[in-house]
Amino acid sequence: MSMEFGIKNEKITKALLKTTIRKALRDIQTDPKRSVRNLVDLGLNFAEGCNQREIFDITQHYLSDENSAYFTLAENMVNEIDHEKLVTFGLNFGYNGCTSGARILREKQTELGCHLPFLITFTITDQPDSLSLAEIESAICQGMELGIFIYAVICKSDIYPELLETASRFSDCAFIFFVNPRRLTREVISRTSEIDNLVTSVRYDGVSDDCLESVGALRAQGCITVAHYEYTSASLDAILDNSLTEAFAETGAIAGILYSEPGADPDVQRKAAEYRAEIGRLQQYPVFIFEAQSDIKRIDAMFSGAECRVHFIGGGKVLYTAEQKIFEGANLREDTLADIFKRLDF
Repeated sequence: MSMEFGIKNEKITKALLKTTIRKALRDIQTDPKRSVRNLVDLGLNFAEGCNQREIFDITQHYLSDENSAYFTLAENMVNEIDHEKLVTFGLNFGYNGCTSGARILREKQTELGCHLPFLITFTITDQPDSLSLAEIESAICQGMELGIFIYAVICKSDIYPELLETASRFSDCAFIFFVNPRRLTREVISRTSEIDNLVTSVRYDGVSDDCLESVGALRAQGCITVAHYEYTSASLDAILDNSLTEAFAETGAIAGILYSEPGADPDVQRKAAEYRAEIGRLQQYPVFIFEAQSDIKRIDAMFSGAECRVHFIGGGKVLYTAEQKIFEGANLREDTLADIFKRLDF
């Protein structure tokens, strides 16, 4: 009886949130500054625990600047992105992933006696030992039982159109797909526009216009679109002198994700993370900037109590921590997610 009541209660909460957020998005179109602040106030009302409240408190502080470019970003988002996508992805990420899912995750951590990640990453390639969609979907089913509702997939395979069907099948989850722009054909973009729980991240190489064109085509279809860039020691200056942020803003993507090459110099990562913090504080560009390693580590600490980044690659191999070390003691093809997490030493 109590479980049924809890489920019913959760459905009512989500329905109220959907209605309120839809109204807030309409209001932003007419009065961006006041309405964005009201939306953050709404988040504070539903925030559970000090970590979530801290995030909204920081956001409130940022929005006290009347000249913040984030107001322009908010206006661009509500005018260009399909509102159902903003509502669905936002609820799946913020409520299913970081609120109700986080409650389950904390309970399961106590039950299993181990740390659990708030997000799982998969990589798909065209290699013979690549993870299959069936293996990924099985892992997602197991992950949801553990309270994990946020999934990132790095797709280096022509199987990308089929991957879109996976996002459709798991409508309560939030997905972020990282893809090369050459895979974003007109047909793929059209199918992407039909999926509400997906953010598409387009690879930016710093040279060609492919990313710009693909982001523009996705935006024209009302899709939530970001861009990502792999930085090296040699390209750090392009980050620090704002060139890369300006390029991200030019694409029209709502965010730019910076991630370091494998084995990168820790000092280079540190400088990129410091830049990310400073550019966020200054709020000069209408685009969010993230540094993958440092931001995921921070969110891990909030929701899982430890850095527990997990990434599954070809052969079912397990990479873990921000350094993406190979874990030899478990394999996705042989072990359950729960068993893998219990064996990992975060």
